[in-house]
Amino acid sequence: MRKYHVHGYRRAFHPQAPAWVDDVPAFRALRDGLDLRRPITLFTGENGVGKSTLLEGLAVSCGFNARGGAFGEEMSGRENPLRHAATLLRGPLAMNGHFLRAEAHYEVAREYNRTHDTDLYTLSHGESVLRIVQDSFHGAGLFLLDEPESGLSLIRQMTLLAELHQIAEAGAQLIIATHSPVLLTLPGARILEFTADGGILENIGVEETTAYRALRDFLADPHSIADYMVDVTGP
Repeated sequence: MRKYHVHGYRRAFHPQAPAWVDDVPAFRALRDGLDLRRPITLFTGENGVGKSTLLEGLAVSCGFNARGGAFGEEMSGRENPLRHAATLLRGPLAMNGHFLRAEAHYEVAREYNRTHDTDLYTLSHGESVLRIVQDSFHGAGLFLLDEPESGLSLIRQMTLLAELHQIAEAGAQLIIATHSPVLLTLPGARILEFTADGGILENIGVEETTAYRALRDFLADPHSIADYMVDVTGP
């Protein structure tokens, strides 16, 4: 039986939990707990449902730096956003891996450049994300990725999909927050879509996700959709 670094994440009803926790849709979904025992788990849903903050809380609970980077790097002073609010269910494997945050990616580039031959500052944002995946991800770790598609063209998103699939096949555990219909097609992935009302759609197919359906509708009639959006957002 395959072993995992983390088994789940569950709401902890602690008196010191911040009051705002139950106002965030993805956090309300923690009441019944999240089963993370799959090689690949994908968090998706509209902006504002709390995917990234949920992933950050999970990462810090695992011992990663809140700003991102490889496991074992010095922890930052930022407090876990879900401290007192959620409990990590650990697996039997020793923790190692990487927390990749698209929004803070270049903040950790200096440390990466110090320990690797590649200078990430000479690459585009998307190229540097792919380089870290190719150089630092392996089949024995936990890899948390927050919107890794940021800065990547559609073709490079397909490249990233292939890289992540190979890593998972080699034994890694991946938990990814994404808006990308491309990454949502990762073979064997479990998709969890968080909704604005605090619900969660579990074990859905990519064709059922909001991200896929929105892209499908746009590609079916791009000009009409563009005209409509311009009209409804105009003065």
